Amino acid sequence: MAEEHDIVRGLVLAGGGAKGSYQVGVYQALMELGWLPDVITGASVGSLNAALFVMGKVNEAADLWRSLDNHGVLELPEGKTPEELRDFLLETLRGGGLNTEPLGQTIDQYMDENAIRASHIKYGLVITEMNTLRSVQCTLDDIPQGQLKDYMLASSACFPALRPYEIDGVKYIDGGWRDNMPLELAAKMGATELIGVDVDGVGLTRPNLTGLPTRIIRSHWDLGPLFDFDGVRAAKNIALGYMDTMREFGRLGGTAYGILPDENSFMQDFAAEYQAQLSAAISRAPTLALTEALARQHKHYPAAFSENLTAPTRGAIAPLELAAEMVDVPSEVPYTPKLLALTFMGQCDKDPADRYKTLLGREEGNILGEAAMATAVPEDFVTALVSHTLSKMPSAKFL
Repeated sequence: MAEEHDIVRGLVLAGGGAKGSYQVGVYQALMELGWLPDVITGASVGSLNAALFVMGKVNEAADLWRSLDNHGVLELPEGKTPEELRDFLLETLRGGGLNTEPLGQTIDQYMDENAIRASHIKYGLVITEMNTLRSVQCTLDDIPQGQLKDYMLASSACFPALRPYEIDGVKYIDGGWRDNMPLELAAKMGATELIGVDVDGVGLTRPNLTGLPTRIIRSHWDLGPLFDFDGVRAAKNIALGYMDTMREFGRLGGTAYGILPDENSFMQDFAAEYQAQLSAAISRAPTLALTEALARQHKHYPAAFSENLTAPTRGAIAPLELAAEMVDVPSEVPYTPKLLALTFMGQCDKDPADRYKTLLGREEGNILGEAAMATAVPEDFVTALVSHTLSKMPSAKFL
């Protein structure tokens, strides 16, 4: 087993256009946790974030993302209506893609090739040869002095939206097309453990064949369109990246929301009451056991209980998170379980449980009709069940 000083940490940043803002929050959290990389590799926007992190410009990266708009990355016309802009984009695609000169200007403003080469953190990126679709792995030693910007632009040339980028007579396109999460490159550069940051970008994510201990950090939430560079969305994504990383390292709980430690057993009390109300509903309509499972599966939440409904699992708060998601409780701030419950209740204009009064035992009625409706929209039923559960908990629990 390797000693602490033998561990070489590799951070791998996937491509994903405007979604790359998420990676800044991840890095902020890693710094706070003391997990500092020795190697950083990236594809596309990941290669740009990687360069900023290698230089130690984490605060500048956050400021850049919060202030960035489409005109800072792409050459788009001003003052166009949505229809005119659509026509412009279609014509541009037919002509070979958008010009990335604004992105080049942004790189000139923030990047210092000499500082990157002098850093103790090793840096690498991937590009894709256009004619052969061959993935090319590049360390700094592979990149001639003075050409790092060119390689960054090549790695970020998301064809066909953006024009291919030519280096020494060879045309290259986005590195993510063939290797959107270059884990293998980080391993070749000496990493012995890896963290990959996936932002759901376009391209090929290869199987991890490195054999190294690897964590993958990704968001439960939609991080936005690939080419919608917006400061408000970027700030939200940064917050999500921070919380997801803290969750990965056990500092926060939950699946979608950042759940703070529960100091007053509210989550345990909620889980027990939810179990009781779910069991009662299943006794009225056995199909609800599958309905509840389907709701979690659709929204990618873990099981709240073991199969015999007697033992809470790590997903005990998942039904409350799912219900909060369904009523658009903001995701970019952390919550205690009780605060999440209170925010959920405050977000509901009407009691969701009113749609399933018979299944929830509130009144006599058409069980089959409500069960069919629950099967059609399982997430809606779980939201109702959570609301019903909270109504059954003593008011003292919310004080």
